[in-house]
Amino acid sequence: MAIFTYQTVAAMQQPPAGALPSPGDVAIVAGYHIYDDDGGGTFRLEVPTGPYADRIDEGMVFDCVRSDTSTRIGVWRRIDQGPVRTAWYGIGNVRANGATTVTISQTAAQIERAINAAGFGGVVVFSGTITLDRTVHIPTTTQLKGEGEGWDRPLIKAGENLKVMFTRASSTRIWVTGISFEGWIDGSAPLPDGISTSVNGYGARTIGFVLCNTTGRADLDSEFAFCRFYNMRMGIVGFGRNFLVTRTHFSSCRYGIVIHPAAKSTTNDVTIRGFNFIANRFHGCGGPRQQVDVVLTSSVTTQTTGLDAFEVGDIVVYRAGTAPTGLEDNMLYVVGADGVLYDRAAPDMYIIQDASEEESETDETPPPIDPQVITPEAWGATALTIQKVNGGGLFDRSSTCIMVAGLSDALKGGLIADCYADDCRRFYHGPMGDMRITGVTGYRGYETLVETVPEGTPTASKAINGAITNCQWTCDLASPTTYRHGPAILIHGSGVQVSNNLIANSVEHGLYVRADDCQVTGNVVRRSGTAAAPFPGIRVTGTGCLIDGNLIDGYEGAPGLDLPSPTTSMVGTNRIAAYPAGNT
Repeated sequence: MAIFTYQTVAAMQQPPAGALPSPGDVAIVAGYHIYDDDGGGTFRLEVPTGPYADRIDEGMVFDCVRSDTSTRIGVWRRIDQGPVRTAWYGIGNVRANGATTVTISQTAAQIERAINAAGFGGVVVFSGTITLDRTVHIPTTTQLKGEGEGWDRPLIKAGENLKVMFTRASSTRIWVTGISFEGWIDGSAPLPDGISTSVNGYGARTIGFVLCNTTGRADLDSEFAFCRFYNMRMGIVGFGRNFLVTRTHFSSCRYGIVIHPAAKSTTNDVTIRGFNFIANRFHGCGGPRQQVDVVLTSSVTTQTTGLDAFEVGDIVVYRAGTAPTGLEDNMLYVVGADGVLYDRAAPDMYIIQDASEEESETDETPPPIDPQVITPEAWGATALTIQKVNGGGLFDRSSTCIMVAGLSDALKGGLIADCYADDCRRFYHGPMGDMRITGVTGYRGYETLVETVPEGTPTASKAINGAITNCQWTCDLASPTTYRHGPAILIHGSGVQVSNNLIANSVEHGLYVRADDCQVTGNVVRRSGTAAAPFPGIRVTGTGCLIDGNLIDGYEGAPGLDLPSPTTSMVGTNRIAAYPAGNT
């Protein structure tokens, strides 16, 4: 056995005529593209039986031909130990030495090859900076891990006009840790009021991950930890249940995390449950405050709804006007193509079928997602017709940190805990079901930070144990009131417990409960509205609620507690004090 040394992988693939290796010989390579770029390694020359072109993946297995005649000698097989690394596939500038690595057209294919090489449940270690040219389709259960910590973690960037960075095959589990993801910003997007791009995701066109199943399964069984999503239209979109996001930073994203029900089937109850979002940070998420809502004024039809102001897959909440439109007030809807609204989304609203419609740069074309399964109607979505009206109403641009969209009664359980959100438009929008929001700090929010949707479809069942407890919600008094509206917490769904929260500086009510059978206890509500335009700290218009033990410190001129007269709610002892006049 002879040992050969080469500077680069290219040199190993075409050895000089005077120093040809033989089967069983070993090559030690200093780097993939240049010396010490972490893509080199140790290889053994083999002569496989039968066709072997499909075995060459430019990372674990390389071709070996004579440099003078191009005659094939065999294949070099990597014999390095440890998890598969993207550097082995020539992507990522590991040493930050400014060298050119792989051309942009190869990055997604090389990542897919690395995942295939790692095998089922294997680990792929990312390093350096990688720019994607197309969507990466994860074919098998895998772990994607970043090398480095904090700002030194690897960065995966979206190429120009890239819509989705990663998707996965049905029933594939993924674990993603320690990687930053950066979306593509459309610099030509019109900027209202002279704001810049990358403000709260304005102009962002990219979605980080779209997780779905094409079978009747609803379980996602995926985890994200210690990651960062930046300049995203949406960070993570999940269709189904049972996944975890923890210690992850979402910055300048229109939507941080979005959850939809899975596909309807005879074996799937389409419920959303088992998600845990713990100890995450959200900064500048939820769309720019300058982005006004779309008002429906007159002669609204399915062709002229004003929905051209949105993108397919965007989520809006309908606010009723004086005339009916066929939509339910305060319900979330998803924008489809050609001005159609749906009661829930389907994956094809987000995923471009580039795996099947475009030529691949590799011999291994990822299997496309079956379009017969993912069309909105096949997925179980219902198209909604907007009736002609003459009485207004509007579509609220309901972008937010965390969104649960689709069937309002589909949410059966989840946990959002110990998160921090600052300079965000909203924190949570969606149903409560049996979900709990606890230990969250919302700082300098400039619209309704938490809004729950009413019961409606498919049944009229009420919430059982939904709760918003032990949180701090502080709104942003410094922002122009033109861009700030709504109470800090707005409850449309019944049976919710709102307890032991600190709520301050809301532009309207601190807490507004419009639903029945809710518990409002132990909250501290301060400075609702302004001294010139005060609002009641707590307003309850629902029936059968329990209101007790709250401290309401409001401006003079507005009642601290606003209840209908007569009320069917049980009102205990609440301390109400006036905030001194002249103080802000």
